[in-house]
Amino acid sequence: MIDASIKITVPPAKWKEVLQTFKAILGPIRREQGCISCNCYVDVEAENIIFFTEEWKTSEDLDTHLRSVHFGVLIGAMKLLNNEPEIRFNTIASTVGAEVIKAARTW
Repeated sequence: MIDASIKITVPPAKWKEVLQTFKAILGPIRREQGCISCNCYVDVEAENIIFFTEEWKTSEDLDTHLRSVHFGVLIGAMKLLNNEPEIRFNTIASTVGAEVIKAARTW
């Protein structure tokens, strides 16, 4: 699985436009082959920061997405910003759930 995240700082004058763009592309990205999830979050301590996150089944699915029209729209929105976004791609070999908390806390 590939975890992709983009952290952007949005100038107040561009906030509405950027947020509308992100809202518009969430659904289409979620329907792309290999997309596990796609979400957009606002930082509760710094309301001008948006996190755009995606999870992909394979690196091939991610590569296809990076060449897609939807990702092109995302790039266009990021060009409206004053600062470069922070972009990360993490390859995840395994995942675990709440059982880790249970084991650590020995309820």
